[in-house]
Amino acid sequence: MLTTGIESLDELLGGGFSPGVLTQVYGSFATGKTTLAMQTGLLSKGKVAYVDTEGGFSPERLTQISRARGLDPGESLSRFLLFTPMDFKEQRRVIGGLKKIVNREFSLVVVDSITAHYRVEEPHRSLTRNLGRQLQVLLWLAKKHDIPIIIANQVHYDSRAGKMKPVAGHILNYRCKDVLRLEKANTQGIRVAILERHHLRPEGGMVYLKITEKGIEGGSTDGEKVPNVKN
Repeated sequence: MLTTGIESLDELLGGGFSPGVLTQVYGSFATGKTTLAMQTGLLSKGKVAYVDTEGGFSPERLTQISRARGLDPGESLSRFLLFTPMDFKEQRRVIGGLKKIVNREFSLVVVDSITAHYRVEEPHRSLTRNLGRQLQVLLWLAKKHDIPIIIANQVHYDSRAGKMKPVAGHILNYRCKDVLRLEKANTQGIRVAILERHHLRPEGGMVYLKITEKGIEGGSTDGEKVPNVKN
């Protein structure tokens, strides 16, 4: 298991992010997906392959989290191998190329997010097939090296269901055994993590989190302080 650095979230996930498993972490803008992925990689102690499709990876933020946690920022940054594909075609090449790069020195692979380029492309069958192939490569990496893989995902509004749903959810749900949803609470700075699916744990559990200079920490679980979650 790979710790998130948050005791309550680790408990929700059965000890942390599971090796050999693709975990989808989805939510709207600024819910903490990138911070959670960076923090998990920071605390993993091994190398991290980080595929950043949205430009959200921040060396400055990673440095801040490292210092706040008493870690060496230089050493922390040196363990992250950053890839920044500019379109979906390049993303496909980058993810395919990870098979030649990731080895036993790596403790985590992150794709943040896997659907940023996908959703702006003209929809057609080959696009969906390509996304499926990328997920297959990531699953192969997870099982081959027995490491967790975090797949951050965006959301869209489903008018029929009347709620926000993950982009390309039908494709990702087929490969991702674990699914974690992040949402904003009405209280400033508080986030809610909801376990939608897990290969071992019961679904539906939730924990409150807060964004700080240390990254993400456990938040209040007092329902009176965190009245409800934004839909």
